[in-house]
Amino acid sequence: MAENRILEGVRVLTLEQVHALPWGTSFLADLGAQVIRVESVVHLQDRKSGPFPGGRPSEEWWNEAGNLAYFGARNKQSLCLEVADPRGKEVFLKLAQECDIVTDNFRPGTMARYGFDHESLSKLNPRIITLSSTAFGYTGSWSRAGSRARTVDASCGMSYLTGYEDGPSRRASNNYMDHSVGNNVAYALLLALYQRNKTGQGMRIDLTMQETGVSAIGPAILETQRGISRPRLGCGHLWKSPHNVFPCRGEDRWITIVVSTDDEWRRLTKAMGGPAWAVDHRFDTAQGRWSHRRQLGEHLAEWTSTQDNQELMIHLQENGVAAGAVLTAEDLVDNPHLHEREYIEEFVNVNAPQAGPRKYAGRPFRMPGVSMGIRSVAALGEHNEEILREIAGLSGEEIAALADDGIISNLPLPTESRP
Repeated sequence: MAENRILEGVRVLTLEQVHALPWGTSFLADLGAQVIRVESVVHLQDRKSGPFPGGRPSEEWWNEAGNLAYFGARNKQSLCLEVADPRGKEVFLKLAQECDIVTDNFRPGTMARYGFDHESLSKLNPRIITLSSTAFGYTGSWSRAGSRARTVDASCGMSYLTGYEDGPSRRASNNYMDHSVGNNVAYALLLALYQRNKTGQGMRIDLTMQETGVSAIGPAILETQRGISRPRLGCGHLWKSPHNVFPCRGEDRWITIVVSTDDEWRRLTKAMGGPAWAVDHRFDTAQGRWSHRRQLGEHLAEWTSTQDNQELMIHLQENGVAAGAVLTAEDLVDNPHLHEREYIEEFVNVNAPQAGPRKYAGRPFRMPGVSMGIRSVAALGEHNEEILREIAGLSGEEIAALADDGIISNLPLPTESRP
């Protein structure tokens, strides 16, 4: 049966780098959109960021990085075009006339300097949808500020709320903000396509990392207006106990256990074999368990530390207690449940044969008849000629001239160092 590619016929031209925007456009590529990733030999940081096979980049490192298969060039086409050159700019504008969507994650003002802003592009293509994914948006006093996911994690309030009880603030995650923003990118672009199908008009989307993060701490925003300051709780909870991570047998092995009701507490007590400490009247009620959470946690940790975390998870779940083993990446690669659901996919990148078959995380949803797997990973400039000939309408001689003058490329500069 032929694959159902929901977004087949949709064409996206994207000036993207790092993580957030490429993560978002990769969803569109998975769904069948033609996503043209515009790259530059002057900025190859994404292709240098790895991870590389065996931790060692080869002489042809620019097509090997694992992030390319995960999101960077996943199911996309690569056009290595120097848009800063007048001839590169001319080519980009020709392509934009034939595209449905143009995206970027430059600082505000950069697209306007190139003449790629929404106002300029919509004159050439009134149906164009443009999206800029920036740290703080195109308006406001912080609009020109630069960022990385870590700095936005702080400025959206997440770092302040994250940390152990009575301890300093900490980072929530290495790339929580990148993935959250990328998901919003895909969501916003799908909505824009839906709206355009109804109205026939393109639109401008101004999407920010900070506002994505602030939207994730909505309860704290409401509470502060009532004079309530939400404390840092580590893995704890405002009123539930136990609600934490507990040590298990082995080195750095853990399990999360959550009890929400008195009935669940009785189930946990039974699952533990009814230890004497568990019948302490201090633990009879939710308020009592929370007030004495440290003592409860110490007792519980003594028991969990003798157990295998995955076996204990199954035992507790069978007794009606919410529990989850803390799994490592190694655990997840071989996790039977994920394999039964065909979530982990094995893929061989033909543009990096030395990498061999690798296992990748899939997509967190299933749609009958719609494949969301990795079909290809674009090599640097792999689709230069195809895109310029079939979409921009350039002749073979024009394409050759651009290549001779370094306006398009499929190799790094000779001066580019190996990662």
